[in-house]
Amino acid sequence: METNQPQPQNNQSPSAMPTEQMLVEILENTRKTKNYMKWSLYITIVLVVLPLLAALFIVPFAMQSLTSTYGSLIQ
Repeated sequence: METNQPQPQNNQSPSAMPTEQMLVEILENTRKTKNYMKWSLYITIVLVVLPLLAALFIVPFAMQSLTSTYGSLIQ
């Protein structure tokens, strides 16, 4: 299994990496994480929030249709 940890180039230990290079890698990983979180939010909105909002409009309409259609059978 592959990890997303930065690998030192030229077989250097992490402490031997230049500070600027480490900061660039941190910035890159931060951008990837931000992008992942943004898409997670979008997917959550599409799969959870939009169906709930649609249900607020569809359920009352469906109940009204059912009661008007089968109302005479219930009485």
